[in-house]
Amino acid sequence: MRVNELKEFKAKKEGKVTPKALIENLLMAIENGEIESVVFVARSNDQEIKTGWSDFSSVEALGLLTCGQHEVISGMHE
Repeated sequence: MRVNELKEFKAKKEGKVTPKALIENLLMAIENGEIESVVFVARSNDQEIKTGWSDFSSVEALGLLTCGQHEVISGMHE
């Protein structure tokens, strides 16, 4: 087993969601036709923030990011 596979296995066992697991779940939903659009924010290993979104306006991207922010805040109160 490679080092990355071990890290993924350990994270899953501990109930953690890794970037790879998150993207694999998203890709399955996309392939099942469940996703209309995507926006993302990621932090690279050198701490640089990366963003991107599928084919829709930047105003819509901001709206989805705002919804995501509200989801995170709601989760903090649970």
